[in-house]
Amino acid sequence: MLIDYSEDVRKIIAAQFGLEEEDVEEESLLDEDLNISELDLEDVISILEQKYEVEIPQSVYSKFLKVGDIAAFLYENADQA
Repeated sequence: MLIDYSEDVRKIIAAQFGLEEEDVEEESLLDEDLNISELDLEDVISILEQKYEVEIPQSVYSKFLKVGDIAAFLYENADQA
């Protein structure tokens, strides 16, 4: 079964920051649209790392500008077995 990382990332961000799920879109900018700081992003990444048993190196955090960027990383790097 394929995992919908995009949907999961949106749900986790919404739950973590008390946002409405429909307000968190794949194209939402983390800092400007959702007011997610770098420190907040680390919390989200930690949740995703545990959930999907994937390591997300700090060196790629700066590439996560939109919600979809995080999902794209998971599609490329997480094991969907």
